[in-house]
Amino acid sequence: MNFSMRRVNALLKKEIKDFIKNINVWVMCFLPIMFSIINSKLLPSNSTNPLMNKANILILCVGMNIALISSMVISMLIAEEKEKNTLRTLMLSSVSPWEFLAGKVLITFLVSEIVNIVIFLFIGCDIQYLGKYIFITTLVLFSMIEIGSIIGILSPNQMTTGVFSIPVIMIFFVIPMFAGANKIMKIIADFLPNYNMNIMIVRIFKGESFGSESTYNIAIILVWIIIAALVFGLVYKKRGLDE
Repeated sequence: MNFSMRRVNALLKKEIKDFIKNINVWVMCFLPIMFSIINSKLLPSNSTNPLMNKANILILCVGMNIALISSMVISMLIAEEKEKNTLRTLMLSSVSPWEFLAGKVLITFLVSEIVNIVIFLFIGCDIQYLGKYIFITTLVLFSMIEIGSIIGILSPNQMTTGVFSIPVIMIFFVIPMFAGANKIMKIIADFLPNYNMNIMIVRIFKGESFGSESTYNIAIILVWIIIAALVFGLVYKKRGLDE
């Protein structure tokens, strides 16, 4: 089956219309932005290391956007389609898993990327770090959106996406937060894409370059992207988009 940009474009147009109408999704997207504004106002003005304070707040807010919002938004959008019973036609048509994934997640990816940049600017980070920051967060966004797409296909409706998303929240958001306090959590976190993203963000704010020390971190993120894509393709074919 050939990859068709025309089918992807048709799916994308449909997604944009659905995204604009979904108030729940918009509220979720604004949460990390609001959180970044509140926390940036609480930054101590007399801090001995203001750069690292900003880095820590940035990591927390981006973690919220990537681990909680990005994955949950796409899962909710897919589950919403299942509730409407409009996805069976896609399964019976010539739309491939990759055309569906590209058309369905592009709008979520763009919005998540914009939110990440807005968070960066609201916290008041130096613009010189923006390029590397976008590169790192973009890679992790791919993996988390793929995971969210898997949740959306497995969920029969929007309500159950919240239940299915709890393990994602626990693994990808909570574990990195407590990695420094527990040896077991640190071991698990070392294999998570967003934790490796956090490590590289700290290096950026320290003025360090992406050298050999970042090879492992980038490799972990790329492995997650590949594995999540393969799992999505398998679930798409085996489970289907409608119950």
